[in-house]
Parts: sequence; structure tokens; C-alpha cells
Amino acid sequence: MESCQDNVHSEKPLNLLESAIMDWTAVFVRLWMHDINNFTRANDLSFGQMNLMLHIHYRGPCEVSGVSELMQMTPAGASQMVERLVQQGLVTRKEVPGDRRVRLVQLTDQGDRMVLACIQAHRRWVKDLADSLEPDQRESAATLLARMTEIACQMSLL
Repeated sequence: MESCQDNVHSEKPLNLLESAIMDWTAVFVRLWMHDINNFTRANDLSFGQMNLMLHIHYRGPCEVSGVSELMQMTPAGASQMVERLVQQGLVTRKEVPGDRRVRLVQLTDQGDRMVLACIQAHRRWVKDLADSLEPDQRESAATLLARMTEIACQMSLL
């Protein structure tokens, strides 16, 4: 199998593990993006809206003022995105008790169901992939992926 990195120019060639990680990342991202894009199109959402909802699902409510930084968009654009999600009944804006200037964006029950349905669509191919491995391969893969995830979570996002 040709590596997805074969056409990438770098100062130093990748070793076998680095190449395998790059290949896995490319395939995983392509499949995840495909799942999200199909789901968002089918549910009349933008990729950015679904991304924000996934962020809130995994990280909890976020400040309205932080949405623009999170989504790398202007404050006006972020405010419009949040407003569209509010109008669709997928998120709410709540004042923080004790500081009326701060408003948090949080998922509604409908928004949470939408996110869970998106995640479920993604889990189908993950399950198929896991089921294609032999039991001993599943255990080894789970152990290695858990360790690599632990290390990656500690890495800085500079």
C-alpha cells in the first residue's frame, strides 16, 4: 500500500510508525469529515454549526464571546451562527448567575439528540472496523490507541 505521505516533501523521511500514524490520521479524518458532511447536509446544518454543537457536547457550555475564537470567525459571524442555532431550537443562550454580561451557549435536548445522532452515524464505520479485527488484535489495538491518545491529549496545540 502506498503511504499517503509518499508525495509529501519533508526534510527527513518518516519512520514506519510515523508513516502509519500519518496514514491512519488521513483516513480517519477523511471518514469523519465524510460522516459529518453527510449528516449536516441531511439535517440542514452547516459544518460550522455541527462543529460548535460537537464542541459543546464534549466540552460543555461555552461563552457566546468565545464562539468566534473557537470557530475562527468574526464576532458578528459567530453571533449569527449562534442565533440560527437558537432559532432552530438546537442551542440556548443563558445568562450566568451573578454576571449578566456573560451568556453561555448550551445544547437543548433537541440539540443533544442531533449531536448524538451525528456521533452514532460515525460509530457505524468504527464498529465495522473494530469487528474486522481478530479478538487479540482488538485488544492490542485498544491498548496502543489508548496510550497514544493519552500522550496526544498532553501535547500542546501551539
